[in-house]
Amino acid sequence: MERDCLRARCESRVERLLRAIGGLPTPWDINEFCDRLERYRGRDIDLVPVRWTVGDSTGFWQRRGDRDVIGYTENTSGVHQDHIILHEIGHLISEHRGRCVLSAEEARQRAPHLAPAAFAHLLGRVSAEAEEDEAEIIATMVLARIARQSRRGRTRRGRTLDPRTSAALNRVAAAFDDR
Repeated sequence: MERDCLRARCESRVERLLRAIGGLPTPWDINEFCDRLERYRGRDIDLVPVRWTVGDSTGFWQRRGDRDVIGYTENTSGVHQDHIILHEIGHLISEHRGRCVLSAEEARQRAPHLAPAAFAHLLGRVSAEAEEDEAEIIATMVLARIARQSRRGRTRRGRTLDPRTSAALNRVAAAFDDR
């Protein structure tokens, strides 16, 4: 029952988001999607590629005074990058807060060139399991809509998805297809 409520809440958020920004870009393009979200919210979103290493988070969202920053793993596939960014957008549209767990000293040691408070929040956001589930479901629902919108397997910049990736997106779409 609780899982059904979570799914319904996520579906409602995705519906409201897509109505507000005029739907998904065709062909799909994560940058155009973020541009639409920026215009709707009146806040910039900076997408920051970050090199992933073992033990790192694959993405992050940091709310700053005048903009939002979304970091995503640069050394992975384009579809995975989109999923990471959409997951962080799930946190953003759900207004998740998380909590900071690094001390200022730990942050200074890890990144002396960044302000300790900013880095502590960036690296230390540990969200409740429910928030992570919600963001993941939102990202997956958007990806499912992308797959349904373009069963031809086209993606950003007009690239054609490889057959395995296209098939995987179609399976995701089928899992969320209530029609």
